[in-house]
Amino acid sequence: MPLSNLLKKAAGICPLCRQKAGILRRTHPECLRTYTAGKHQMLELASQAAASHRFDENALRRSLSEIALRSYGGDDTVTWALEEGWKQGVRQAAADGTITLEEEVRLRDFRNRLALSSSAADPTATTQLYQASRKRLLSRAQDTALSAGDGNRKLDDLSKAFQDAGLDREARYQMVREAWGSAVESILNTRLLTQDEEDSLKRYMGYFGLTPTQLNGRVPHKALVYSSILRGITEGRLPPKQKVDFIIPFNLMKSETLVWVMRNVEYHKTVTRRERQGTSDGMSTSMGRGVSYRSGTFRSRTIEWDEPVHADTGLLGFTTKHIYFAGRKEMFRVRYDKIVAFEYYGDGFGIMRDALTAKPQAFRTGEGDGWFAHNLAANLAKM
Repeated sequence: MPLSNLLKKAAGICPLCRQKAGILRRTHPECLRTYTAGKHQMLELASQAAASHRFDENALRRSLSEIALRSYGGDDTVTWALEEGWKQGVRQAAADGTITLEEEVRLRDFRNRLALSSSAADPTATTQLYQASRKRLLSRAQDTALSAGDGNRKLDDLSKAFQDAGLDREARYQMVREAWGSAVESILNTRLLTQDEEDSLKRYMGYFGLTPTQLNGRVPHKALVYSSILRGITEGRLPPKQKVDFIIPFNLMKSETLVWVMRNVEYHKTVTRRERQGTSDGMSTSMGRGVSYRSGTFRSRTIEWDEPVHADTGLLGFTTKHIYFAGRKEMFRVRYDKIVAFEYYGDGFGIMRDALTAKPQAFRTGEGDGWFAHNLAANLAKM
């Protein structure tokens, strides 16, 4: 085959203008520059529309199509520009660390009106938008839960915000429960709930269909009950009689009232351990093959240390005068006025009796109950 024919065969076809690109070349440089410039122009136009309060989707698509036609693009280039413009809009909105409600509504409107495929959407941008929406709604729901006592206006506004964010029923229900728990915990980290706050939380629960039965077993609900009991005691009121389905073995005095009982509480007491340790001094002298003689002295001393041990597990009771414990091996009561100090351990509390030989005693009630048991004992001691 002649060399000229080989060179013609080696010439590539430019995928942009569909003309021969030249020997051993696949794209015209000028075509590539035109195509790249067109994509940049389309992306800028789409991102401006995504950041705009108002835009005409038909005019936007028409403008993008015209630019694509002039720069060797097609429908796929228009779709790319719209999707990338939306992603860039999300990134710009989140650049300051948050996405406002106005920005979120605008970005969602852009995506919905242009029917952008959710499967083609950038996972990072989609996650950013979702997390920003969830964070803002959760904060708003938490605030509403603590201030819903003034009427239904805030509750109605929150419900509408859930709808505007596109939350389905299950997501909305989960948001309501989580906000309720966060509201309770945010207060109890520093103080007890007031009566007005408790009333607001109950109103919030009723508005969104939450019942105490649905919240039983959740730490915030138990904390809400505990807070109400503690507030009453600080105000000089004992709580209603606790309902129990087990036998209480405490032999109460006539002048005292049982306030609360906890099951499966670990009792830890401090015991003293002793151990003898010895040392020897001297030297060995060889007396011949295989025989040696050692001279010296041996000294020993007793080492003592205190060590907490799990002594028993049983019922822990709080009355108006005593702390009671009843296990299989250990049974005792301690008067509040014989306790010189209470110590909080996170999952329980400890006491120190007023006696020269007294050693620390601790009760492990479990996570979520320790702060209540500690504050209950300390406040009953002041009544």
